[in-house]
Amino acid sequence: MKKSVNAILMVSLLTGCCLAQTPNLKVLPWNNHPAALSLTFDDSRVVHLDVVIPELNKRHLHATFFLIVSKTTRLDEWRKARLQGHEIGNHSVSHEHAADLGKATEELQVEDAKNFLDSNFKAEVLTFAYPFTEVSPGLLFWVKRYDFAARGGRGDGSLVYITPDTQPDWYDLPSQPSYTKYDAAVYRGWVDKDFSMNAWTTLQIHGIGNASTGFEPIPSETFIDLLDYLKTAEGRGLWVAPFGEVAAYFRAQKIVETAQPQAAKSEATFTWQIPAPFPHGVMLKVAARGSGARLFQAGHELHRNKDGVYSVSFDSRELVVKGQL
Repeated sequence: MKKSVNAILMVSLLTGCCLAQTPNLKVLPWNNHPAALSLTFDDSRVVHLDVVIPELNKRHLHATFFLIVSKTTRLDEWRKARLQGHEIGNHSVSHEHAADLGKATEELQVEDAKNFLDSNFKAEVLTFAYPFTEVSPGLLFWVKRYDFAARGGRGDGSLVYITPDTQPDWYDLPSQPSYTKYDAAVYRGWVDKDFSMNAWTTLQIHGIGNASTGFEPIPSETFIDLLDYLKTAEGRGLWVAPFGEVAAYFRAQKIVETAQPQAAKSEATFTWQIPAPFPHGVMLKVAARGSGARLFQAGHELHRNKDGVYSVSFDSRELVVKGQL
């Protein structure tokens, strides 16, 4: 009799609802942080190796470096940066304008660059940044084949602050470009607005210091101020993480949130599909209110951490809830 009552309760709670709509079971945005921010650096500039990465490492911050294959030198140092927790992304073979590419060269710019990066870094490179932030149908076709997320520009009035309720275009995620004329207050304002909106924003950076280091270089003192401010913001809860890491969490969150439960007896099973390609090892933070529910994956019971949050494996493709929430 008790099992039958539990089954009725579970069916009434879960049937017809997706995970996001189940009031007592929720995927927590931004890896259980109030907001997220990604630093991205373009064009394989040596200043990134000589200045940016050492300064990031001093503060235990990680960023994404979108490499142009034809301009990438000092590969051993880029490999070391990846091992230190920084992300390597694809920024094409030679950084051409989209309008100058033909059908064959569109494929080459995406696929050949990916093959080079995969081979030299002994890992799959699954993110792309469009040169000049120009998205063409041909480039988009190949990016969708080889990547799970791509960084674009501001788009046509697109918000550069992505809130948790947004369903973004995974292949044209907006970014905020830095400019030499911006002072430290501008970047601090971006961080503060990100916090206030509980959002994710991506910064697009090229040179640091003088004009020889890349497009629209950020003055060195401004750049150091930005990193220090981000470190302080991290202490207040900001998730500072590479572009691909945040994009993978957010896309996995969106997929799991739409999972429809299959209820049977006193349990409900949520299942989902993983897009291809997609990074392995994404762990989602899930909160379950109430003391009656038990969560399982691959036959093993999950346990809350000290904050009362479960770590759910996206790779598992299912989540089983037993008992009453």
